[in-house]
Amino acid sequence: MGMFQRFVDKATLNDEEYEDEYFEDEAEEEAPEEDATSDVTPIRPVEPAPEVSRIVTAWPVTFKDVQSFADQFRKGLPVILNLSGADESDRYRIVDFALGVCYGLHGQLNQISNDVLLMTPRAIKMESHRPEATDRF
Repeated sequence: MGMFQRFVDKATLNDEEYEDEYFEDEAEEEAPEEDATSDVTPIRPVEPAPEVSRIVTAWPVTFKDVQSFADQFRKGLPVILNLSGADESDRYRIVDFALGVCYGLHGQLNQISNDVLLMTPRAIKMESHRPEATDRF
């Protein structure tokens, strides 16, 4: 058998047995048998990316109002916080709470203006096309 024919025979899937050392070593190693009743589940995302069909707008005035927008943010919805009606002490508490919620859920808190903040969940990225402001959190 010529060298070219041996190469062709090895490269194609034939039913013949080969006496080559390489193939003898492979024949001795048997593949592990697969259990037909294994409890393997298919890979799926941990949490589905939400379809952003709405944005929640909240006007918290006191710290008592934070649960309503936090629950919406936990559902994966972006939240616009308008703090124009809150006094200075409540404003600091609301912003601290919003920062904690965003940090805990791997989101971001973005300042839109002096009174307006945007809470974006992890699955949503915000692009800014303005120079960075000097008053950041």
